[in-house]
Amino acid sequence: MSPRRIPLDVAIAGGLFAVGAVLYLSGLFSLGTGRADVPLGVRLSLLAALCLVGCARRTRPGTALALGTLLFAVDLVLGPSVPVWIVLADLLYAAVRHGSPRVGRAAGYATGIGVVVLAGVVLAVEHDIRPAAGALVVSALFFGTSLWWGLAIRRQVELTGIERERVRAHRILAERDREAAVAEERNAMARDLHDVIAGHLSSIAIHSTAALSRDLDPAVRESLIAIRTGSTAALTEMRAMIDVLHADAADPAVAPPRLADLHVVVDAARATGTDVSVALDVGDLPTVVDHAAYRIAHEAVVNAMKHAARRPIDVTADRTGTELHLVVRNDVGADVGETRRVGRGLANMRHRAQLLGGDCTAGPCGPDWVVRARLPVGSAS
Repeated sequence: MSPRRIPLDVAIAGGLFAVGAVLYLSGLFSLGTGRADVPLGVRLSLLAALCLVGCARRTRPGTALALGTLLFAVDLVLGPSVPVWIVLADLLYAAVRHGSPRVGRAAGYATGIGVVVLAGVVLAVEHDIRPAAGALVVSALFFGTSLWWGLAIRRQVELTGIERERVRAHRILAERDREAAVAEERNAMARDLHDVIAGHLSSIAIHSTAALSRDLDPAVRESLIAIRTGSTAALTEMRAMIDVLHADAADPAVAPPRLADLHVVVDAARATGTDVSVALDVGDLPTVVDHAAYRIAHEAVVNAMKHAARRPIDVTADRTGTELHLVVRNDVGADVGETRRVGRGLANMRHRAQLLGGDCTAGPCGPDWVVRARLPVGSAS
């Protein structure tokens, strides 16, 4: 166990008392005037009282200086001594450095008046201008130095605080500019998505709806229904993404798609004649995990339809403990030996899993191409 740290004011007071005691014991304390028969115990007691007052030099600087001045007056009556002057100079410095501006001004005025009064008292006692002038110069230099040093340090601290606030203000302005630039970029992306992709999806949905109004072969009608369903679902998701990109127009009512919405792409695959089996046993998942799982399964099913059309697809998802395991398996037959080109889709699936602290792999397994994703559930935020 580490020892308790001694407060700074107490340490300073103890050090000043030690220095003063050495000066008293060595006889190097007198300023050349005053009584010489004052007992050493009285001197040490006066110094101890002054150092005790100095323990409040930072917490109560004005009060400490006022009490120290009274004890200093007692020392002048007994005969001025160097240790008392040193402690009073420290109290004056602390009052200017740590006190309020009002206390600092009062200390400055009191110092000037005190120096003049001290010189006047010496002149009245000695009836000689030379010791009075000496007292004036010595006291002015001794206490004036403490006063000037305290004012200089206080001013430097204030300038440092002002500079720190200025840096903080610049940092806030830079952050606001960055946020504005990001918001503008997001708005530009939202406009591009709306004008290009959303427009094309709307056109697909409109043309497929128009085609369904005609007499068509049942298989063609099934395909058109799947196209219309997929395009409207994609358009809904695209509009949700556009709302999210608009920083000032985000709609909290728009929920991201979940595994329960996977039936849209499954129905579209089945409409093309693909046999798709889905088994989901996930319970209630955090939104971010549910959405990531949906995106991974959606991409895997679309890839299976692209690279192995009309081959069976099997989608399973189950939750075990604090993890969600998602597997999408599709039969690739004789093409299993060929390496499927790694595009952005597979990279995006891995990235989504890694953001949640999980992992995602894709590759051949026997006659099948298998996508496996492991997503932590308990630690997802």
